[in-house]
Amino acid sequence: MKTDMYTKTILTIIAIALTLTVLQNYQLLPSAYANGNEKERISRSNISEEITDLDNYRLVKISDVNTMDVRIVDISTYDELNVNIKSIDSYDELKVNLKSIETNDNLDINIDEVGGQSIYSGNAIPVKIEQ
Repeated sequence: MKTDMYTKTILTIIAIALTLTVLQNYQLLPSAYANGNEKERISRSNISEEITDLDNYRLVKISDVNTMDVRIVDISTYDELNVNIKSIDSYDELKVNLKSIETNDNLDINIDEVGGQSIYSGNAIPVKIEQ
């Protein structure tokens, strides 16, 4: 009899945990986001240095079709634009349009395929340069 009660208790706890996990994915409860000045919170702690980069990060809204428009304004040639795309979960193309690059540095570009064709050493890549 004790074993039956113990088993039912453990299975009930597991069922409650699984139910909460499933309900968490449906976001029935609204999420809470902190809002405030990050500099103030840091200056109250024992950190003496001033951190200004934290003001540059914001939440980015993504549309219903999972697209995000990005507009980059006024990047000087001495700044570095670090773009890291971790994954694209489809066979759609990632379109990149660079209108102007003013630098004498080498551009490190790694291209795996062009037009669905794999690129191996020795294959030519079509490049169109407009002046």
